[in-house]
Amino acid sequence: MKMQTSKYLLGTASVLALLASSAATPANAQATDGLYFGGSSLASEAFRQIFDCYTGATVGGDGYTFDATFPGPGKLPTTCTTAGPVAPWLQGMYAGVGSGNGFRGFISNKPYQWFSGSQVTTVAANTLINTPFPPASPPFVDSANSTNFGNYPYPRVDVGLSDSPLPGTLAALTTVAFSFTPTTNWSTAAGALAQITLNAATQVNTYSAGSWGNPVQLPAFAVNVAIPININSSLFVINSKIPFSGNPTTGGAIQLSGAQLCAIFSGLVTDWNSTASIPYRDDQGNLQTAPFHYTNVGNGVGTSQPYVASPNSLPIKVVYRQDGSGTSFIITNYLKAVCPLIDTANTYGYQSIFNTTNLPNNSFANLITNIGNFRGPGPWSTTTTVTTSAWVPATASGGVQTAVGTTSAGTMPGRIGYLSADFVKPYAINPDAPYAGSVQNENQRINTISRPATTGSSLTFIPPTPTSADSAWSDAALTPPATNSTWADWNVYGINFAATEPNHGGIAVAGKPVLPLTNRAGAYPLSGTAYLAIYSCQGNDTNGQNLIDFLNWFYQNTLPPDPNVPAIIRNNGFSPLNALWLPRVQNGPLSPGSGVAIALASGGSVNNDGCNGVTGGANP
Repeated sequence: MKMQTSKYLLGTASVLALLASSAATPANAQATDGLYFGGSSLASEAFRQIFDCYTGATVGGDGYTFDATFPGPGKLPTTCTTAGPVAPWLQGMYAGVGSGNGFRGFISNKPYQWFSGSQVTTVAANTLINTPFPPASPPFVDSANSTNFGNYPYPRVDVGLSDSPLPGTLAALTTVAFSFTPTTNWSTAAGALAQITLNAATQVNTYSAGSWGNPVQLPAFAVNVAIPININSSLFVINSKIPFSGNPTTGGAIQLSGAQLCAIFSGLVTDWNSTASIPYRDDQGNLQTAPFHYTNVGNGVGTSQPYVASPNSLPIKVVYRQDGSGTSFIITNYLKAVCPLIDTANTYGYQSIFNTTNLPNNSFANLITNIGNFRGPGPWSTTTTVTTSAWVPATASGGVQTAVGTTSAGTMPGRIGYLSADFVKPYAINPDAPYAGSVQNENQRINTISRPATTGSSLTFIPPTPTSADSAWSDAALTPPATNSTWADWNVYGINFAATEPNHGGIAVAGKPVLPLTNRAGAYPLSGTAYLAIYSCQGNDTNGQNLIDFLNWFYQNTLPPDPNVPAIIRNNGFSPLNALWLPRVQNGPLSPGSGVAIALASGGSVNNDGCNGVTGGANP
């Protein structure tokens, strides 16, 4: 059901006047009502900008400005302020605590479960711990409106976000909820608590459909997981790097094949000077081997050479998420799909390491465990030291961004990791964010494009851009669910090729996941989404209606739709949902009478849509 909003009624002359110059960046000091989101750090910067646009004002310290030169890092469209705020009384707050903690808070319906990091699970109970605040960027409180939005934890849970899906059954919607003292006011206008108490026992919390209705799980947008790399070393010889005005362009820091990613993330290759043979599949699906550096060609260099000349050494240090991370889920989903198909005989350990029941997973530690169990001493290691011992743990996307190393620092060269596109250049607000590489996809393998072009100065492999994310999501096999589907049907990672799917370039993909193995031209293979987990029954008319109104605006379910929403999504390196997926959201969860729409309850059970059968009072 399309909704009409007054935002679009301002005259054309005023619109043109605002477009002519950069707008001021007001703080939303008048807001009194809030929307409270928590979870995915991948989606944190994008939603901070989306909230700012929705109300036409920024949060104190978030670093964004309404600028007529939009798009660009740190910039918002001046057209967000064209007709004044959509809801000047409303402000969205976002706690980027990671996907695992995002769903922990949602399932338990307890905002103090939106804590950051993994320290809570690694200390004894009944002890003081450092207060586990979310990362400071984006800000989780508002310094410009501390009276109404200066307290953390938030007063309630409206939406939990994760880049991995919710479990598919109500019985599986459980989480270990931690007990703290206190549970409120960790941070206030008067100051922040340095420490809180982790109490004696943890509790298993089960999602209460009787209280809040069934969960609604909606993809926010199509995302790319980029491969950031620190190239600040005179030792590096990266022939596939693409210069652009003195700096690598989007995805131009290095061009890597899927085979090289499998070699790196399995611990098979541990130094950039490696000449070791790694396996790959040719266009007919035949197993071939080549030196690790076989794609290191380009810019007039036709013969590959090591990325670092021997006898110099530059270790490959993988920076990974040590907290519960949906970004970890997306990359392990890719590795599990791609790598075992290269090494079917397990000669290189890819079956043992990747084709396991503990992957894909929010915990990258599962992959590290698998590598340690297989590698040990042997042809890949001369000591008992686990191959991954030099790898670098980090918390949240900002932590990975820093640990990979910034473009202005000469330290930490050779580090490589995985980050959503909004945390790498050119999309990141951090001016020293790392550059990222481009990745070979299945369409290129099938069409005999196994290495970058040796002439010219443009990319051959696929960069992490909005266009390449949209290409991946446009695969005809990636069919959206029906409009009256349940939350489990929205698991995009669980959409597999049909049993009748023909082989792709000699490789059988029937029954395999579509996203990482799509053979669409231009598709970026490390793609996924950030999910909004929402209670289908909203119990408070004001809070619930505020949320429903925001969701209708965000999912373009207003007349006319706001072009600022897709513009901001693309400015973060992501892609809006395409013409197949978006109408299913609009005509199902956002369409009253569809049977699954998010609904309002008035003082108890209301027998309609998402409130059908709810007896416990709905989400406050």
